Amino acid sequence: MPRQVDQLPPDATSLARRVQALEREVKELRASRRLTSATIGNIRTAPDGARVEISQSSQSIRVYDDDGTTLLAELGPQENGGGGGLWTRGLQQPNNMSAYLDSGMLQFGPVETGLAAVPASMYYDCDAFQYSDLTITSGAVGTTDHRALLILESLFDGLIPSVSVQGENSTQCNFDVLGMATARNLAWGTVNITPSAANTPTSQAITGLNVIGSSFIAFATPVTSVPGTQVTGVGVNGISGSGVTLWVTRTNTTTTGVNWGVIGI
Repeated sequence: MPRQVDQLPPDATSLARRVQALEREVKELRASRRLTSATIGNIRTAPDGARVEISQSSQSIRVYDDDGTTLLAELGPQENGGGGGLWTRGLQQPNNMSAYLDSGMLQFGPVETGLAAVPASMYYDCDAFQYSDLTITSGAVGTTDHRALLILESLFDGLIPSVSVQGENSTQCNFDVLGMATARNLAWGTVNITPSAANTPTSQAITGLNVIGSSFIAFATPVTSVPGTQVTGVGVNGISGSGVTLWVTRTNTTTTGVNWGVIGI
C-alpha cells in the first residue's frame, strides 16, 4: 500500500508548481461562477463617438454615428412588449439615409425546422439608375406548393411604374379584393333618358370624367324588361377620357335607365 509521502512531488520545486496551478484553477472556477450570476450594466466599444453599446437596462444593442448621439440601429425588444426586432435609423444630413442598399432579402418562417419548405420573403433590388423593385413572396409549406408574389416595380425616365400579382415563374394567381375595387382607367354609372319622341334616337352626354388611357372604349345597356320590342336601340359615341354620349330609341317616350361604362387602355 503506497504511503502519503509517495504521492507528493519528489522535490519542493515540483510541489510549488502544483500548488500554483491549483490556485490558478480555483481562481478561474470562482470567476466563472461570478460571471454566471453577474448583471451587465453597459458595455461600449468606445467611450464616445461612433460606437456599439450593449445595454442591460434596455436589453438592446445600439449602434451610434460619429457624432456620438445619432442612433443608427438598434436590436432589442419593443418598448410596449410583444416581441422585438432590428430598427435602422437614417442620418439627417444631407439625405435621410444611413447606408445605400444595392440588394437584399428578408426571410420569414417558423422557428422549428422542417415546417415550411420555402420561407416567405421580401426581396429588394435596385441598380440606382433604371429600377427599384420590391417583391413580396408568400413562401410555401411544401416544395411543390404554388407561391403568390406581389411585385412593385418602378421604371426610370418618367415611365409608369407597375404592381403585379402572380404566381411563381409568372403563373396565374387569384386576386381577391374584400371590398370595392377602383381604378383610374375605369368609369361607370347609370343615367335615365326620356326619349324626345317615339322611335326617335335621343342622346344624353356624360361629362366631367377623368379616365386615364391613350385610347378608350365604352359600352351601354338599357335597364329594361322589353328589349327589342319597346327598347329598340342603345348606342354610344363621342368616347373620350372626359366623357361619352349615350343614345336610346324606344317605341314610346317612357324614361329608360341606361348602365354605361368607359375603359381607358
